[in-house]
Amino acid sequence: MADVAAFEKVPGRVAERLRARVDRAADELIRELVGNGAVPMDDEARRVRSGVAAGLRHFCDLVDDPHAGWDRVRAFYLRVGRALARDGRDPDEIQQSLRRSALAVWRTLAADPGGLDRAELGLVVDAQFAYMDAVAEVIAVGYREERAARPARDLDVRRRARLLHLLLAEPPADRDQVAALAREARWPPPRTVAAAVARPRRDGVLPPSAPAGALADFAAPEPVLLFPDAPGGARPVLPAELVRDWVVAIGPAVPLAGAARSLRWARETLALAGRGVIPDTRPIRSADHVPALVISRAGELIDDAAATRLAPLRAVPPARRERLAETLLALLEHNFNAADAGRRLRVHPQTVRYRLRHLQHLFGDDLRDPRRCLEIELILNARLVTKTLSTC
Repeated sequence: MADVAAFEKVPGRVAERLRARVDRAADELIRELVGNGAVPMDDEARRVRSGVAAGLRHFCDLVDDPHAGWDRVRAFYLRVGRALARDGRDPDEIQQSLRRSALAVWRTLAADPGGLDRAELGLVVDAQFAYMDAVAEVIAVGYREERAARPARDLDVRRRARLLHLLLAEPPADRDQVAALAREARWPPPRTVAAAVARPRRDGVLPPSAPAGALADFAAPEPVLLFPDAPGGARPVLPAELVRDWVVAIGPAVPLAGAARSLRWARETLALAGRGVIPDTRPIRSADHVPALVISRAGELIDDAAATRLAPLRAVPPARRERLAETLLALLEHNFNAADAGRRLRVHPQTVRYRLRHLQHLFGDDLRDPRRCLEIELILNARLVTKTLSTC
C-alpha cells in the first residue's frame, strides 16, 4: 500500500503544473537520452517515452486523489509485473522508467517552481520516494504471481498444441482420444472450425499469444491455428500483434472432423499469397479467393485449354493482345456492358466498344456461346493471375 499521507501533503497545484507538461517533459527527456546514447532511437525509445509519461500521469493521479488514484495505479502495475514475467523481461526496466519520471518531475518544477517553497518541494520528494517504493512492490507481486502460475499455464499450452495437431491429423484421430485430450486442455470442442497457417512477415518476430478461444502452435515448423467458427460465418477476431507481424491464411469452416481439409485450403491460400497472386496485407480467407484457388489446382488443364480458346489473340501484337484480353475479361464479368467494363478498366465506354468490335472479329461465334464464354473467362482469370498472357 502506498503511503497515502505523503501524497495528501503535496500541494494540489503541483499535479496541475505537471499534468500540463507531461508530453513535453517526456519528449525533452527522451531527446536527451537518445542524444547521449543512453537509449537508441528505435522502438526502445518509444517504450521508454511511454513509461516516463505513464509515471508522470500516475504521480499526478495520486496527488489529485491518493485513495482512488492508488487503486488505479496498483491495478496498472500489477498488469505490468505480470507482463514482464510473461515476456521474460527484467523488472528493473520499469524501475528505470520510474526514476526517469522522477527526473522529469524535478526538471519541470525547477524550470517553473510556481511559488513552491523549499518545504513544499521537500514534500514532493517524499511523495516521489513513496510512489517508487509502492510501485516497485506491486510490480514484484505481479511478477511473482505470474511466475507461480506459469507451470500450470505452460502445461495447458502443451496440451492444446497436442490437441491441435491431433485434430489436424490425417486420417482423422480417434474421437474418444480427441474428446479426452480436449477435456484435459479445457477446450470445449465446437461444432465447426476453420484451420489457418501463418508466416512471419520478417525475421526475428516473436510468437504471439493464441487468439481467444483458438488453438495455436507458433513453435511448429509450420505455425498453425484452429479457430472455433463464429456464428453466421463471422471472421475470427485476430489480435493486433498477429495481424501486424504475421501473414495469416484461414481455410473454410468445416465440421470438427474435417479440420485437415480446412488446413489444406489454408496452405494453398498462403502459397498463393507468397507468390504475390493475392494480397497479404490483412488476414486472408480462402473463401474470398475461390477462383484463384481453383485455377491453381487446374493449372496444366487451363494451359492446354488456353492454347485453343485464346488462339485468336495470337494474331495481335503482344502489347495490344494484353489490352484486348483485359477488356474481354471485363466484358465477360459485366455481361458485355461497356459502361461497367469501362469503369473496371478506367477507360471510356467508347474505347471498350471499339475493342469489343475487334474481339468479335477475332472470336466470332464463340462470344455468343455462353459455355464458350464461361471457359474463356476462367482461362483469362488464370492467365492474368499468373501474368502469362504474352505466352498465350
